[in-house]
Parts: sequence; C-alpha cells; structure tokens
Amino acid sequence: MTALIVGGDYTQTLKRELLAYGLRRVEHWDGRQPRFAKRPIPNSARLVVILYDFVSHSVANALKQQANKNGVPLVFCRGSTHELRRKLESMELSRLPCHRLR
Repeated sequence: MTALIVGGDYTQTLKRELLAYGLRRVEHWDGRQPRFAKRPIPNSARLVVILYDFVSHSVANALKQQANKNGVPLVFCRGSTHELRRKLESMELSRLPCHRLR
C-alpha cells in the first residue's frame, strides 16, 4: 500500500510514521506549483496526507475531490508527527472507507 504526502519539505519523520503504520511506500509531492492541482493521485495510493500549511487552496481542493471520487482516505494536518499519529489512530477506530479528518 502506498501513501501520498502533499506539501512540506522535511517529511522524513512523517514518512517513518506512515511506514510504521503499515504502509509499504510513501510518495511525496511538494505541492508548490499549480500543476499539482491537475496531477492525478496514483492508483496505488491508499491514503493521502495533505500538509495544509504548505499547499494552496486550489491544490488541496483538487486533491480532496479526487480522493473522494476514488474512495481514498484523506487526512489534513500541519506536519506534526504527533498530529498525524493521532489522526491515523482515530481513522483506524472509525473504520470508514473514506473518512476525512481535519
């Protein structure tokens, strides 16, 4: 299973957290350019993490629409490992196929 992190520069700790969570591969897009709003989410992605302090509204909204359309869970966070861990844990408890956490 693959996770996609969008936004930020230093994502190594977030990548480690996602790998510890059971994902096998983590892809990172910096999300700075407007072209990321048109870029499709990879078919192998099973989770999308948007670091909302580092991406534009248009990129975040486009990815949110794609994730909802494809049934991919979506997590919004600031880039803190602790916040990501907390949201992943609550997502696991809810067990909804397309649960959005803010």
